[in-house]
Amino acid sequence: MLEDDREQFKVDARRRLFLLGGVQTLLLSAVGFRLFYLQLLKGGTYHDLAENNRINFQPIPAPRGLIYDRYGEILVENRPDYRIQIIPELAGPLPPLLNRLQQLLGIEDKEIQQVLKQAKRQRSFLPLKVKSHLEWEELSSLESRIHTFPGTTIQVQSLRHYPYDSLSAHVMGYLGDASDGDREVFKNEIIFRSGDLVGKSGLERRYETRLRGKEGIQEMEVNALGRIVRELRRTPPQSGEDLTLTLDIDLQKAAENSLGERPGAVVVMNPNTGEVLAMVSYPSYNPNEFIRGITNKQWKELTSHPDKPLNNKAVQGHYPPGSTFKMVVALAAMHEGVLSPSDTVFCPGFVERQNHTYHCWKRGGHGTVGVVQAIAQSCDVFFYKIAERLGVDAIERMAKYMGLGERTGIGLEGERPGLIPTKAWKRSAMNTVWYPGETLVTSIGQGYVLATPLQLACMVSTIANGGSYYQPILVRPPPGETVVPKKQFNFNPNLLGYVKTGMEEVLHGPRGTAKATSPKLVRAAGKTGTSQVVRVRRTESGKAINPNERRFQDHALFVCYAPVSNPELSISVIVEHGGHGSSAAAPVATRILDYYFARKEKSAGVQS
Repeated sequence: MLEDDREQFKVDARRRLFLLGGVQTLLLSAVGFRLFYLQLLKGGTYHDLAENNRINFQPIPAPRGLIYDRYGEILVENRPDYRIQIIPELAGPLPPLLNRLQQLLGIEDKEIQQVLKQAKRQRSFLPLKVKSHLEWEELSSLESRIHTFPGTTIQVQSLRHYPYDSLSAHVMGYLGDASDGDREVFKNEIIFRSGDLVGKSGLERRYETRLRGKEGIQEMEVNALGRIVRELRRTPPQSGEDLTLTLDIDLQKAAENSLGERPGAVVVMNPNTGEVLAMVSYPSYNPNEFIRGITNKQWKELTSHPDKPLNNKAVQGHYPPGSTFKMVVALAAMHEGVLSPSDTVFCPGFVERQNHTYHCWKRGGHGTVGVVQAIAQSCDVFFYKIAERLGVDAIERMAKYMGLGERTGIGLEGERPGLIPTKAWKRSAMNTVWYPGETLVTSIGQGYVLATPLQLACMVSTIANGGSYYQPILVRPPPGETVVPKKQFNFNPNLLGYVKTGMEEVLHGPRGTAKATSPKLVRAAGKTGTSQVVRVRRTESGKAINPNERRFQDHALFVCYAPVSNPELSISVIVEHGGHGSSAAAPVATRILDYYFARKEKSAGVQS
């Protein structure tokens, strides 16, 4: 019995030793495999992680591209600016660190909350902007204590600066902090970091990807506390692309001065290329205020102002073109064969159609007039009767060819298309028929007709150059690139000549509507216009409208080109609630023409 127990004990002992050996083998195998996995398979990865604990990557902002006018005058530049930023993973708990910075630099509570909010939205190794535009005293105070703020650095960046302040602000646009909407728009092209600025309007917005450039990288060795030991490598940033515009900043200044402090817009173009030489919208704003950080009060004042200073009225203003539209009707009628240059119409001061009286602006009428004097004297009755023969759809075809009723494609945000009505449009938009009287109203640029000042400049340019429609541009094409018309209409030169003669008579004829404001140094051709703001003389409550109240007064318009023989400029002007085109808008264009040709004459004298 004892022998059997002894044998059993030996068997159990061998089993235990075998089991223990197996466990030891498994443990050693697991440790060996783990070492193999960490050192061989994942060695490179953990080496990189260790390096990342030692190396800090800081982006270097790229200088934004500069913007010049057509003669090389700088319109938008960069200036050095200092800002403080934090790398959260090196800084430790953010609230106490931000509290110390707040006490030192006087940062507002809402700014601290914005920083904390942004910290939750981005990865901890990316820099987090705390404050920009440090004053010299703030910079000195922080620089002497920077070692006591872990993960905190002072960075020099380019600050956008607009030397001319509000001059041409609507064309240049402004910059602002990148929003979620901006990130969505540029998600395939740009990765925005905390504190990055982005173009919000104008050319800054339109050419954001070209102006922005490519940021560089600075590789810094840091110790366990996150303090910089030395710079390891630097990849310099690539500056953004510079832009040379078609604008003539001196002409822009003359145009703004000519309009003065009256709400409205001015567009000056080269009719032979589509180059925009000046684009004015008043009231304006100072884009430098947005760079420094606009206050809530300032923003509210801008957005609640009745004259909408943030809107670029040259492309966003929708106005009835009034009598400036009459050239379109005359050209359409002659092209369709319903009007010949010898045709005349008797104007008694009104026409009656469908139990309604349509008046001419001249109560006593113009008597018998042909197309030249109808344009020169702006006879409404002439165009009422011509439009009856022509029809609204034919008017629309000519208007569309001349750039009305559709966006020009200039590339500025918010550009509106205008409106040239047709029978089909009214049926679709209002589910009702087109009435014959509406054709009469359309013929004098009222009713449903709407246009922007830029479109009117394109329209008069097409007349000036003999039938070529050029898409308006603000950025000069590369040297050697030929600008070609977007559309080419084969006007009969003889027929077009009658329209041009009528426009010339507007300024230089004995009965022209703008004869009192003809330019001094050049012979020009133009057309006045007055567009009605209200059709009724009572408000919805029945209260009589005060005709002297500015918001109820008519808009004043004027379009022109010069010189008559070889056009160099085409101009459109609108003065909101300015009254008559002859007295309010035409003098603006005349002052611009006098400035331009006086400067040209002076330049020719210096060269000779």
